[in-house]
Amino acid sequence: MANNEVYCKLPQDAILEILTKLPTKTLLQLRCVSKSFTPLISHPDFIKLHLSCTTGAGAGAPYPYHLIYYESTDYQKAYFSFHVDKSFSPCKILETPFKSINGYLRLVGSSRGIVCLFDTSYFSYVGTVILWNPFIGKFKILPSLQGLNCLRDDISHIAVGFGFDHRNFDFKVVKILYGCTNEREVPPEAFIYEVKIGTWRRLGSVVPCFMPRWPWSGSVFVNGIMHWLAYKRQLFSGPPTCIMALDLVNEVSKLMELPQNLGPNPKELRLSPLVDEKSVALFVSYHENVGKTWDMWLMNDYGEVESWTRKYIVVLEHVFFPLKIVNDGQTLAAISDEKLVLIDVEKEEVQDLEVCGLPLSFDMAGYTPSLALLDIGDRLVWQDSLRKQA
Repeated sequence: MANNEVYCKLPQDAILEILTKLPTKTLLQLRCVSKSFTPLISHPDFIKLHLSCTTGAGAGAPYPYHLIYYESTDYQKAYFSFHVDKSFSPCKILETPFKSINGYLRLVGSSRGIVCLFDTSYFSYVGTVILWNPFIGKFKILPSLQGLNCLRDDISHIAVGFGFDHRNFDFKVVKILYGCTNEREVPPEAFIYEVKIGTWRRLGSVVPCFMPRWPWSGSVFVNGIMHWLAYKRQLFSGPPTCIMALDLVNEVSKLMELPQNLGPNPKELRLSPLVDEKSVALFVSYHENVGKTWDMWLMNDYGEVESWTRKYIVVLEHVFFPLKIVNDGQTLAAISDEKLVLIDVEKEEVQDLEVCGLPLSFDMAGYTPSLALLDIGDRLVWQDSLRKQA
C-alpha cells in the first residue's frame, strides 16, 4: 500500500500527534518527499505546536547541541560548529550564509532553533540584527530603528539581547541605546522587537543600569530573563559592578548584585549560564596579565546574592578567556594559540577540540533544532536587503 494511502486513512488528529513528536530533520525530509505534508508542516500553528512539544513550555534546556561561533584567522570567514552534548564530538560545521556588511558579526544568543546575530562595527552603534535558523536555511533581517526618533547624535554604543517569551510564545530582541556627553547625563533607551508582530517599539520600563562601553556587550538568557554585566551608574571605568536583568515576559528590568566577597581589584568579568540553564555563573580574573587564573562563581539560588559560591579555580597557561560551563567540572575556553579547549577542572585535564579561530571571536550557545522561521518567504539576498535598509 502506498504511503499516501496510509496517510489518507489515518485520522487527522493521529497524523498531527505523530508529526509533532518527530525530530526537525525528519519533518524537513517529509516536506521533500511528500507534497501533501508540505502545507501542514509549514503552517505557523504546526510550527508553534511542534516547538512546544519538542522543547517544552519553559526555558528549553538542556540543549542537545553546543553551538560554537568563531572567525577564521585570516578574518575572511565566520563559522558555526555544532557539537553533541556531553561527548562534545563535532557533528556539523557551517559557514554563515551572509558576510558581515559592517565588519563585526557577533553571536547574540540562541533559543529554540533560532540563532540571533548582530552585524555592527567597532566604531559605531549602527548595526543590523539577523535571526537565522541554520537547520532549515532561512533567516530574517530585522528592520532598523528609523522612524522611532531615537537615532540621536549623542548615542555612544548599543547592547543587544535575544530570547523567547514562553507566555506569549514569541521570539524577542532587545536593543538598549546608551548616550555619552560631557555636559549632561543621557538616559538609556530600550526597544523591543516581537517576531510575530514584526515591528520595534519602545520598552516602557526604566533601564536601571549602564552597559560597558565595549564594541560588544553580550547577554546571557536563562529563566526567560536576559542578563548583562553592567555598571550601577554611568562610570565606564574598571570592571562591571552588577548584573542587569530584563524579564522578557513582563518586560521589566532589575539590578542583580555580584558576589559580595568577590575580592579586591578584579580585572575582567565574564557571565555564563549554568549547565541546566536555570541560573548564572561568573568567571573572574584578578591578574594584570589576563588569561592565567579565573575564579568560577555559581549563583546556586537564582536571584539570591547570598547564594553566590566560588566553585572552581580555572588555571591554565595561555587561557585567553573561559566561555561557558558545559558539564559539571568542565569549562570551554579559548586559548591564545588560536584554539578552543575543554578544561576538566576536577581531573585537571585539557582536551583540544580541534577548532581553530581568532581567540577573541569565539562565542558559544546551546542549540535545539526547530522549524521556527519555516513559514517565512524565500530567503532574502543579504547584501541587497541591507542596502535597501540604509
